[in-house]
Amino acid sequence: MAKNEAETILNLVNLYALAIDTLQWDLFDEVFTDDVVADYGEGAVWTGLATFKQVFAVIHAVYSGTQHTMTNTVWDFRSNEAFAVTYGHFRLIKPGTPGGDFWEGQGYYDDRLVKVHGKWRIQHRISRITWAGGNPVVLQTTPGQEVVVPITSLHQVAAAGNLRFLNERHPDN
Repeated sequence: MAKNEAETILNLVNLYALAIDTLQWDLFDEVFTDDVVADYGEGAVWTGLATFKQVFAVIHAVYSGTQHTMTNTVWDFRSNEAFAVTYGHFRLIKPGTPGGDFWEGQGYYDDRLVKVHGKWRIQHRISRITWAGGNPVVLQTTPGQEVVVPITSLHQVAAAGNLRFLNERHPDN
């Protein structure tokens, strides 16, 4: 594995956060494949880059600000395929929301990456929330529609054999 490949994975992860926080959805073109599958749980699954960008633009347009912090990225490369897990912390701010102006959460991204024209891109992302705090009303996109935030225990996911990165990694590479 070349050092620049590892740096590329970190750059993709961080560019994703910057794209969201700046509402610069064209940056997703540098992060994801055209046929990306983005699975954020509880039926929130989008297929195709154009759809993913459109949905995220609508979701994030209601916030006066967001802050995504990405940490603890680990990866494993195999020829033209790679797997990575990244921890994330995110805060969403919507001033004037009854009950409080922000919601925040922590979770993980379990990514499968492929090379497209010699460049790494995320082709399949699984994202789950492991902790949440603040006012869940901030997450509402339809007034009065309750938002339920499922909490997923990372150790239970791993114990059940459902953390793709652990299933796919080859530590001897």
